[in-house]
Amino acid sequence: MENQAMVVKKKDCKTAELAYAVFGTGKIDLVIEMGLGAVMAEWRPLVEKLVKHHTVLLYERAGYGSSSLSALERTPENIAHELHSLLEQLNCEEKITLLAHSQGGLYAQQYARRYPDQIRQLVLLDPLSARDDAFREELTESEFQKSGVDKTEGLRLNYRLAKLHLGWLIRLMMRSAPPFYYYSAFSKKESQYILAALGRPQTYETALAEYELAHEKQYLQKLMTPEGFPQIPLVLLTHDSEIEKQEIKTFGGASEEEAEKVEALWQKLMCEYLTYSGQSRHIRAKKSSHYIHLTDMELVCEAVR
Repeated sequence: MENQAMVVKKKDCKTAELAYAVFGTGKIDLVIEMGLGAVMAEWRPLVEKLVKHHTVLLYERAGYGSSSLSALERTPENIAHELHSLLEQLNCEEKITLLAHSQGGLYAQQYARRYPDQIRQLVLLDPLSARDDAFREELTESEFQKSGVDKTEGLRLNYRLAKLHLGWLIRLMMRSAPPFYYYSAFSKKESQYILAALGRPQTYETALAEYELAHEKQYLQKLMTPEGFPQIPLVLLTHDSEIEKQEIKTFGGASEEEAEKVEALWQKLMCEYLTYSGQSRHIRAKKSSHYIHLTDMELVCEAVR
């Protein structure tokens, strides 16, 4: 089922109109929750491999890509609710594997807690921790600035540029930034889809709202501990430390000691997910930094299987 066309459809989920695409011919058994600001075309290369063994649902959270803005705040609970509404609209009654990347990992955790009977397995790629504020609390101000952890200023800058109708400038800059920095084989159509989304103000408006509320403790208390987490298989894939430290030094200007401190904390926070389920296992993606789904696709496919 390789090279299946990405047919984008929409469902009215009451609070938002969500764009989605289904790959495969059977019942949906694999759902992907993407990272901050991501759109479906970014995941298409991996889906072409996953669809050999799964029927895959790709969707765009409200405010991204072809989805409308939402009437709800961008809290983890609301985002989980909207995904649930979409699955209901698609008559998805089978248990699913939920594959999530980065900030999507926080939403996947919320979904598993809220709808445990619908989850067969959770596969998390470099997931955002509900305790992400530990970076600000445990690093010095200089270390924190060099870490690259805080996304706020970059998102605000791009939002201002997009509002000034300078989306062309954002698109020009982003051609050498993630996801393109990690994967250069997107088709022309996929590249255009990604770049179009990166030029829209609502992309950054949504990402800023998601990022802010993913760090508001009033929405995170129940996500910080294993208590209440369902006993389901949980596979955690984390990036390679040596590759990541090199990027922290290159892009943030950190010293070796500073990069080591940032990376140790990052791995510690991610590995706390392993305490949530007695059926958890940890895999290191030895070819990858943060964008594991683009740089180690075969490993991700193996983890899902």
